[in-house]
Amino acid sequence: MKVRLAIVLSMFLAFGSTLFAQDAPAARRERAQQFHLRAQERTGILVPLYVYPADIQTNAAYNRLIELKRRYETVPIWVIVNPASGPGTKVDPNYAIAIDRLRGAGCVVIGYVSTSYCKRPAQEIQADVDAWLKLYPRTQGIFFDEMIYDNKPESVKKQADLKVYAKSRGFWPTIANPGTDTPASYFAADAADVFVVHEGETWPAEKRLKGTPITGYADHSPFTRAVLVHSMSEFDPKQLAMVRKYARWVYITDDPYRLNDPKADNPWDTLSKHMEAICDELAR
Repeated sequence: MKVRLAIVLSMFLAFGSTLFAQDAPAARRERAQQFHLRAQERTGILVPLYVYPADIQTNAAYNRLIELKRRYETVPIWVIVNPASGPGTKVDPNYAIAIDRLRGAGCVVIGYVSTSYCKRPAQEIQADVDAWLKLYPRTQGIFFDEMIYDNKPESVKKQADLKVYAKSRGFWPTIANPGTDTPASYFAADAADVFVVHEGETWPAEKRLKGTPITGYADHSPFTRAVLVHSMSEFDPKQLAMVRKYARWVYITDDPYRLNDPKADNPWDTLSKHMEAICDELAR
């Protein structure tokens, strides 16, 4: 019996290897085609819309964003929604309607999940991904906030596994935000579709965005990178033009963040007054 089982197993492995070898060229070709298409995409806006959708039919922030997307139909807009520092435990009808309305305007809707730098158990993070699917099935992607970012193989694998899990549940895109520079190993491992490479109150320096092979920016495509800038009272189109050379997803808001100031503790809880100016620039 053991000999027969060994023979069957060896035949199965050989057959599987043959299938993989036959499929590999097709998979490589598909990846090349996807790369070609994504490399030519327009610069889009990644909006952390941490605004509660009260009175959604008349909500100023949501209706303004929906109107802008319809007016600037060629500008891609991805919107991160965040009911309860994640999906929560039950459906909020206001969020369900808001997601429908955002999608109806042509926005891609992304669900917020915190990994707490992977201090949360993987099963707990996966449960949040599953909750988005169960509670808000029209959500399309996942935003992994507080991404682990130390340059260790086991850390890279943890983030890559989260992307694989989200993909297995039908989510795209996956976006990861470490809040600091992302090592090249995360890009090389394809540990997310997009990484937020800058989040702060100042524009990133061009030298930093251009990067080196160590930081991961020099050898990986702009469509894998996003830049979020808050506390900007004035909009600077020249700075936006610089950022666009290195990052395909951007957002600039006037909403301030100040440490230990409860009146300015969340720069993402309003919709930026610069949205129309950003759309004007990106639609050119």
